[in-house]
Amino acid sequence: MPSLLQRYLLRQFFFATLNTVLLFVFVLIAGNAMKDILPLLASGKIEWSFFFDTMLHLIPSMVAYSLPLGILTATLLVLGRLSSQNELIAMKASGLSLWYIIAPLLLLASLSTIFTLLVNFHWGPHSIVYYRKALGNLIRQKPLSFIQEGTFVKDFPGYLFYIEKKHENAVENCWLWELDNRQESGVNLFLHSQQGVLRYDEKKNAIVLTLLKGSGEKYNGSIDGQAVSFESTDIALPLTTMLGKEHFHKKVGYMTLSELRRERKKAETIPHPPLRERSKILLQLEIQKNAVMSFAVLSLVLIAIPLGMKLSRAETSANIVLAIGLALSFYFIVMAISWLESVPQYRPDFLVWLPHLLFQGLAIYLFRRALRH
Repeated sequence: MPSLLQRYLLRQFFFATLNTVLLFVFVLIAGNAMKDILPLLASGKIEWSFFFDTMLHLIPSMVAYSLPLGILTATLLVLGRLSSQNELIAMKASGLSLWYIIAPLLLLASLSTIFTLLVNFHWGPHSIVYYRKALGNLIRQKPLSFIQEGTFVKDFPGYLFYIEKKHENAVENCWLWELDNRQESGVNLFLHSQQGVLRYDEKKNAIVLTLLKGSGEKYNGSIDGQAVSFESTDIALPLTTMLGKEHFHKKVGYMTLSELRRERKKAETIPHPPLRERSKILLQLEIQKNAVMSFAVLSLVLIAIPLGMKLSRAETSANIVLAIGLALSFYFIVMAISWLESVPQYRPDFLVWLPHLLFQGLAIYLFRRALRH
């Protein structure tokens, strides 16, 4: 039965972890939203319901990165405050050992590690797959919503156009430029039409803009254009350039543990030995990397405990900066070893555990110093 002091410490660590994890989840989700979703929302191409739905489904995949960083920051914050207010000295003076004091934190770190394993091997992959599929399917659900009236549309490489009014599929007063940097004028073709029609070509995965009874200019390597007129002309605007391919392809990094194991079993049947070994190492590396990122919670907490006691700082900013520095160092080493996937003979699936050896070795050294003092 935990004592009153241990329950107090557990509450301190738990709520500090919860607050920091929520902060980092918000920062990571905001970064993804600004890159992928907010531009579409601001231009009216998606609705608020779609925005909130995709953001909520993105949370589990962000927890995998936020939880190790959050509990690391919470450890430095709480221990730094206890140390700066001499509460740790009072506990030690009362005869309490260091292990007794940090037992609630180790319990919280162990539970967080188990939770992160579930996230990395199950919930996280489902989360990111839903997010990517939702963005890809957005094209097929409302393809014509990507064309806005009263604004210059620059989303389609090689084209710039302006539509004054749009009524469902019909458009009015449309101006279109086909861009070409090789031309002296920077434009290969200019077209203008008072009327037009928009439609979605599913086979080509493109929006087709049909201009009716219009005129324009054709440039043939000079600034002066040659006048053209037409009864009807079609301009195909491929959607794959905006949100990727029409059909979502699940990468290795988006697979659950059961899917990775199934793919590894398939890789064993590849007849070409070098390709077979490389495929197996790649899949084993992904499995090991997910495990490494999960156990990062324990390694980062173990190194943060003696540092938090030693720093004796209650300043939030100093502790957060230190936490981010430690986490980024850990993640960078994992990423650097992952780059060795092209040279399977170095066994990156084993080397990826190197950050744990380094951080836990440093933690043991710092713990010995803390116990002596």
